[in-house]
Amino acid sequence: MAPRSILPPRALGAAGLALGLVAPLAAAPYGFDGIRLGASYQRLSAELDFRDIHAAIAQRKGSGRAAPDLGRRGYGCLRREDAFADVTCVSHDERVAGAPTREIRLHFLEGILQQFSITAEIAHAPAVLDAVSGRNGAPRVDDSAQPPVYRWDNGESSILATGGKDLVFISFELSGYPAAVERKRSGAPANACR
Repeated sequence: MAPRSILPPRALGAAGLALGLVAPLAAAPYGFDGIRLGASYQRLSAELDFRDIHAAIAQRKGSGRAAPDLGRRGYGCLRREDAFADVTCVSHDERVAGAPTREIRLHFLEGILQQFSITAEIAHAPAVLDAVSGRNGAPRVDDSAQPPVYRWDNGESSILATGGKDLVFISFELSGYPAAVERKRSGAPANACR
């Protein structure tokens, strides 16, 4: 087996590539606008300014404000008891490509972002899909489905986008999310090696 280099491919040049000295780079999990699959709850909480939805509502009742304070990007979070998430955070304030969203929903399991979705009005579907494609490359399109289904997959994660009569829905998911859900369902310990 040829030795592997820890230097980036540009440092080795074409000769290093020809000799097989460069290990293939693993794909990074997909993300969008500062939200990356696999990121820790703690990191995204600080970066996106999460707020506990129950505490924010309680504070609003005592303050006389019309709406609860959900931070800079409008994320209210709550704990969950089901197998699909330990914590869910939702924002109704985010925009994608200038278009308002119905919501962006984040699902954390085992302390990391395993899945998130963007939902917007169907009128904004072209702008939203262009924005996702602009950050993640061209999708595979299944035109046999009606409406068409758009898919991205890089081995570490996937994106699935589809539309309906009124809404466009885009789901970002880590490849290991189904296994994490099964671990939580069965009570098995979280995967310590990440």
